[in-house]
Amino acid sequence: MDLYVLSDCLSEVAEACASWIARRFDKTGIEITRFGSLSGEDRIMEVLDEASGSDAVVLHCFLSGEFRRLVNKTCLHRGIDQYDAFSPVLSGVEQAAGKGAKEDRALLHPMDSEYFRRVRAVEYTIAADDGGNPSILKEADVVIVGISRTGKSPLCMYLAHRGVMAANVPLVPGIEPPPQLFRIHPSRIVGLIRSPGSLGEIRTRRMSMMGLAPEESAYVRSEEILREIEYASGIMEHLGIVVFDVTRRAIEETAHEILALLAGAKERHSFHGGAK
Repeated sequence: MDLYVLSDCLSEVAEACASWIARRFDKTGIEITRFGSLSGEDRIMEVLDEASGSDAVVLHCFLSGEFRRLVNKTCLHRGIDQYDAFSPVLSGVEQAAGKGAKEDRALLHPMDSEYFRRVRAVEYTIAADDGGNPSILKEADVVIVGISRTGKSPLCMYLAHRGVMAANVPLVPGIEPPPQLFRIHPSRIVGLIRSPGSLGEIRTRRMSMMGLAPEESAYVRSEEILREIEYASGIMEHLGIVVFDVTRRAIEETAHEILALLAGAKERHSFHGGAK
C-alpha cells in the first residue's frame, strides 16, 4: 500500500503520524512517500494527481485551513482515501473554546525561553556524549549509563530536544567509570539494559554496515556480551539506580518514563525544600 504524507509547515507532525502508523504494521507492506513544505495549490494538486494515479492513501497535516479544504475537496471528488491528522483535534478544541485558532507560523517555533532551553540542552548533550567530558557530568539533568548498543546516545538526544540536559557514560569492563558519576544522586542516573540476543543482532548489523567482519570480533560473541552485561549490572546495582530494559522499547517510551521520573524527583525536592 502507498501512503502519501502531505504537509506544509507541520512536517514534523505529519512525519510522526506516518512513522507511528508504519510501526503498527511492523513497517511491512506500507510504502511511505513524504511531501513536506507544500506552499502552493498547484504543487498540492500535482501531488494529488500522482496519488490518484498510484491509488495511494493520503495522510495530510496542514496548518493552512485553505490547503486542508483543498485536499479534502479534491480527494472526495476523485475518490482518494484521505485522512486529516490535524483538523479533528483542532475543530474540537475550537468548538470547546468558542473561537477559531490562529494560523500563524511564528507560533510553531517561538524564540522564547523554552526554545533557548532546548538549544542549550542539545549543545550540552553533544558535549557530554559517550562519556567524553566527565567534568561536566554534574551539570546534567540525567545521566544515562549502559554498555555499547543499548541506545544511550539517541535517547539522550531525544531528551535534549525536550529541553533535558542528558549525558551518557558507557560501561566497559576493564575501564573504570569516571569518579564524577559516583558523586551524582541516584535519582539523576538511569541505566539501560538489553537482552543478549538483541545486542548480538544489533552489534552484528552495526559492524556489517561499517564494512567489518562480525565473525572475527569478540564484540558480537555471546560470552563477551554476557560479561559486559554482568559488569554493567554490578555498577548499576552499586549506584542504586532505576534500570530500563529497552529490548522491546521505542526510544520515545523510555524517554517519556525518564521525563516522568525527573518530574517526580523535582516535585519531591520542591516539597521537602518548602517544608524547611
